[in-house]
Amino acid sequence: MILPSIRLFTLGDVVLQGSPTESTGYLYSGRVIVTVKVPTTIRHLEVVFQTEQQGWWHPLRRASQPRNYPITFRDVLYVGPEEGGDSVWGRGSYEFFFQIVLPGHLCETMYTELRRISYEVRANLQTGVLGGTRRTAVQAVAVKRVPYFGAVWESIASDVVNVSAVWRNKIEMCAMGCSRVQRDDQPLRVRGVIRALEKGFKLTKVGVILEERTRSRIGGMGGVKCSSSIAAQRYLKAKEGADSRQNKDWFGSVLIDQMAFEMELQIPKAYGKIQYDVKHGPVTVSHRLAFVVAVVDQLGRGTSLRLFTPLHIMPHDWVDSGDELPSYISSFTDRVLLRSNIRPNAVSACAAVLRNNRNSSDSDMEAEANADTSRRWSSIGGVELGGAASFALQ
Repeated sequence: MILPSIRLFTLGDVVLQGSPTESTGYLYSGRVIVTVKVPTTIRHLEVVFQTEQQGWWHPLRRASQPRNYPITFRDVLYVGPEEGGDSVWGRGSYEFFFQIVLPGHLCETMYTELRRISYEVRANLQTGVLGGTRRTAVQAVAVKRVPYFGAVWESIASDVVNVSAVWRNKIEMCAMGCSRVQRDDQPLRVRGVIRALEKGFKLTKVGVILEERTRSRIGGMGGVKCSSSIAAQRYLKAKEGADSRQNKDWFGSVLIDQMAFEMELQIPKAYGKIQYDVKHGPVTVSHRLAFVVAVVDQLGRGTSLRLFTPLHIMPHDWVDSGDELPSYISSFTDRVLLRSNIRPNAVSACAAVLRNNRNSSDSDMEAEANADTSRRWSSIGGVELGGAASFALQ
């Protein structure tokens, strides 16, 4: 028996605007194409948006609850007649459009050590052949969250990194040049400056590190587990990165006045070695940039210095207000947006979902007061400088 084939087409990932208490939800749409080669009895056709039911085991699984919470939203596209029970579809292709109203409090997609949250869209076709054979098309989808247009948090898009610190009145370090908001899968350019306030120091290492920090609530007694990992790092080789010929041979040279270095670090693609910033929910993710320098004094004692400053890794779906708007003069920058027609029942369902969101009391879905996660972290041997940068001695 030749069974029908089913294909699923969607408009990309889910992008929620604002915090879980501010977001108005998302209307996820797409289409399903069923191809029937021989007349076939069809009983049911639906599209389901749900969490992926996969185990994510960890030694702390009893306390951390690493599995996805069961969340399901569905749109029934076809149901066979009640009297006959089935309906015979003739040969050909059948196209169905679907729309699923998603609430604004969904947790973002993440793949961390303690928690994995992932979603999928599944189109299910049930036939009347061989006792009810099911044909399925599955597509993974990511849920992302960005600041809503005009939010105060959005103003950091125009902020650039420009931090400095002095170690024991001997070495001054400065990092500058890049925006605090970065996208994944793109290069990060930083300019580092090292100034000697005392003679006799030799420079042995220069580099930059992108660090990711995760904070997770575990257990039912308010326990918190924090972890950190290096998402990307780059150390300059000898005769590399110096911005002038006189500083070209910087390795092992004595710091007389100051040296400047141009460094480039490739940010990994999201959901691999790095996750997007997550500000709310049971798991929060933050990032910071470290300008790393190693020096040796006149007695041969080595010291490793790190200058930290917060960074925010955001999805490419967020277009900040600083982008140029299209005009008739520069029409090549125009973009066409595809908008689906909203059905009346979808509008009423969306309003009902929004009302339920405001009354929801799920402890794992409610927003967590975590306005600036970088302030909650303290480095061993480090000193916080006004909440914007920290200087650590190793």
